[in-house]
Amino acid sequence: MSEGNVNDRLEQSSMGGTPKVNPDEQRKYLGTFRERVSFAIKIKDLKNPDAIKDLNKEFNNNNSYQLILNGNLEHDMISPFIKLASKNNIKFVVKTDSFYKTEPENYGVVYANKQSINVNKIDFENKYNHEKVENKNLEKKESFLDKVKNIFK
Repeated sequence: MSEGNVNDRLEQSSMGGTPKVNPDEQRKYLGTFRERVSFAIKIKDLKNPDAIKDLNKEFNNNNSYQLILNGNLEHDMISPFIKLASKNNIKFVVKTDSFYKTEPENYGVVYANKQSINVNKIDFENKYNHEKVENKNLEKKESFLDKVKNIFK
């Protein structure tokens, strides 16, 4: 590396601080990386009673991880998760940096390890098959033709 490149790099880091690795990913997952996340709940799902039940399952499976909460949300939205973490002796942190968004599709709760665990399904919506259960119920509805056929059986 030439001396000019080194000086440029030093100037950049002194003006903007230390550059972060994957800053967009860290903002999305409340300060951690996707590869460390075991379970994540979007803001739109925080009031769903199954969210608490599923997070409790995660606590039972891995009680050494840390719960990360979006502190820019209303207290009543995150307090049930704080209570659950306290009850289960799970470490938790509330992040209040302004770049953590509060739109429905943003994450409100993330349960993560300090190191990479590479879990495939992390979203509340699909980790415990909540969507599939709803879709199965829709598939069970009989068509008009099926109802007619059943009358003549």
